[in-house]
Amino acid sequence: MNNQTRQEPSIAILGAGAMGGLIGGRLSEGGADVTLIDVNAEHVDALRKNGLKLKTDKGERYIPIPVLFPWEVSKTYDLIIVFTKTMHTNSAITAISSAIDSNTVLLSLQNGLDNNLSLMEFVGQKNIVVGITTYPADMKGPGYVESHGEGIVRLAAASSTVAPPILNYIPELFTHSGIKTIIDPQVEVAIWEKVIFNAALNGLCAVTRSTVGQVGANADTRELAFQIIGELCTTAHVCGFAVQNERIEKTVSEALELHASHKPSMLQDVLAERPTEIEAICGAAVRRAEEHSIAVPVTRTILGLVRHIDRHLK
Repeated sequence: MNNQTRQEPSIAILGAGAMGGLIGGRLSEGGADVTLIDVNAEHVDALRKNGLKLKTDKGERYIPIPVLFPWEVSKTYDLIIVFTKTMHTNSAITAISSAIDSNTVLLSLQNGLDNNLSLMEFVGQKNIVVGITTYPADMKGPGYVESHGEGIVRLAAASSTVAPPILNYIPELFTHSGIKTIIDPQVEVAIWEKVIFNAALNGLCAVTRSTVGQVGANADTRELAFQIIGELCTTAHVCGFAVQNERIEKTVSEALELHASHKPSMLQDVLAERPTEIEAICGAAVRRAEEHSIAVPVTRTILGLVRHIDRHLK
């Protein structure tokens, strides 16, 4: 992208599921040059036939948006936003390697820790942006995404010494499309806080096959969620990340009340009999705890239970 002429960047969304569909749809609504890339044939067919059906607090609408299978990609993009599940990152980017040139920036808004390390197999660190989003999103069917409530996107360059020029434009681009976005030098802390948030809710919802509200309405599961927060905040602090217990507890409490009907992605995966991202969330956090001899019994239990579900599905 040429910042002097403010040419609009070409954007690809790699992984057009719930979050990819939400972000891609909102960006397209805002006038951005966006293409969705996905491998789910039924989903792609629905998107091509009807556009993206997006239901938010502002209502329901259909958004016409280009969508490609990976093998149909025939051009390079200025920005590729990666929303694939962490275990599919390598294969997904490899499948669209022709879309990457020396100027392409990869932005990971995926769950879990250390996503930048996966992206460094394809571009230099100076061309990587990492971040998190707290927007909720549910896949309701092929071509249909639903999102209620607000959130934020936090971003930072993966390199501590150089940032891609497009980074300074992304917040404006996203905010123009109704996606609150900021550059956050402490994004690694935010990523840890998102991992702790997800560890507290996703695994519990997956194991119990419950919505966020159902977990919050039961005193036992609600208490387990906050025990996980305590365990992993201790882990993050020992690892050198200044996460704030109170902030995470507040965010989880708000989710239990305001996003009561939300089915986290891990629950959606279990219900659809797909492998989960438990290793990138609870697995990665437990490994860090083990490295520092920190006891995390509740998190470890949830990890073991979801691993059992995953092995059964496989």
